[in-house]
Amino acid sequence: MTNILKFHIQFPKFSQNYEANYSSGLHLIFGESGVGKSTFFQKLCGMYKEIGNFDLKIHEKPKHTIPVFQNPENQIVSSTLDGELAFSAECIFSDPSKVTYLVDGIKNMLNFIDDGTRHPVTLSGGEKELLNLATSLSVKPGLIVIDDGLSFLNSKAKSNQVQRLYKYIKDTGSIILWFTSDISDLKFGDTVWELTLDSFTEINKSKPIPKYQRKNYPAGKLRLITDHLTYFYDNKRIIFNDLSIESLETRCFGIIGANGSGKTTIAGIFSGILHDYSGEFQLDIDGESPAIGYLNQFPEKMLGTVTLGEFLLDLQHFGKLNPLVVNQALNMMNDYQINWSIIEHQPAIDVQWTALRLAIIILLGYSNYELIILDEPTFGLGWRQKQTLARFINKILNKKHCIIISHDEQFIHSICDKVLELDSKSIMQNPDLVREQR
Repeated sequence: MTNILKFHIQFPKFSQNYEANYSSGLHLIFGESGVGKSTFFQKLCGMYKEIGNFDLKIHEKPKHTIPVFQNPENQIVSSTLDGELAFSAECIFSDPSKVTYLVDGIKNMLNFIDDGTRHPVTLSGGEKELLNLATSLSVKPGLIVIDDGLSFLNSKAKSNQVQRLYKYIKDTGSIILWFTSDISDLKFGDTVWELTLDSFTEINKSKPIPKYQRKNYPAGKLRLITDHLTYFYDNKRIIFNDLSIESLETRCFGIIGANGSGKTTIAGIFSGILHDYSGEFQLDIDGESPAIGYLNQFPEKMLGTVTLGEFLLDLQHFGKLNPLVVNQALNMMNDYQINWSIIEHQPAIDVQWTALRLAIIILLGYSNYELIILDEPTFGLGWRQKQTLARFINKILNKKHCIIISHDEQFIHSICDKVLELDSKSIMQNPDLVREQR
């Protein structure tokens, strides 16, 4: 049976109509954050009933469709890795032997599952994405729709997964529709389409990747030294082992590495959230222990049901945000097309991911924290938003210091004057970003 996807998209406000016809292959839909990619994704998967800024009519679609969500935690349903691996198979097969066969096959694809009784919460963001993609492929749907579901992966891991997707397409004849906000992903698609607020058109996948504009900032005074730093999760799983590094006179320190290499764990240790490590580390600015503001890679976890308005008031209450600069922070949000009046009173867990992440970064940037630690700040952002974020971080680096953890190596190297590559435990100095204040 040949898999075909046909749909018609209409933008009533602009009187524009577009049709698309997809056959077996990997098809990318690119768009900046906020243009409606997640709405498009939900409508294709039958999960969204509201009109939005466009109407979508599906004329033909494979019978079996699997969605892969932007937030990898939204797809995880079990309290153990073994249970998660078996869930999709159990929805299709009643024969335990077939379920076991599929689970064993997925485990062979994922080298980080060493203990099936572990809770999926112990995985990194990238590992959760790999888990979700593997379980989706295991049941061989005719259509897989991915909503920015590979955005925590570094470039090497993403390339490996694309090879896996193409092998899957060759074996099954399936259609994979991949929504992405990362312009560097365009090279992967058999076809590439762009979604804007008023159009949906096929574009050239060799579209050149723009570069960040580098900015000057003062020489840094951040000192970071680790001595045989080691962390075991639950006293069993080694996250990283015997990490000894020394970084002196740094303004913006970047951390990169493979998925699961311990980037987020290091952020937790440096910020004081994680305590059960061995070894030692020193973190100071000009010899003094700094006040630290921290952005979790899952910011909705950090705030939970607390609203952004309540978070802002807490920053003021504890003396971390001067009331006189609040309007400046809110005006900055307008540059990101974030409407504070809409999100101010919403629980953080209900705020759109990119808006929540950017709003917290802006509030931390205007706060009195001397050191800001940002874990995956560019997740889900389009190119224009990444540029705006880079400009904002460069602005706050005139007065503050930063530690940035990210899979986005281009972003890291455009901002940070020193970069730790966890895979090699080496620190790279960026000669273009080491500057003396005159």
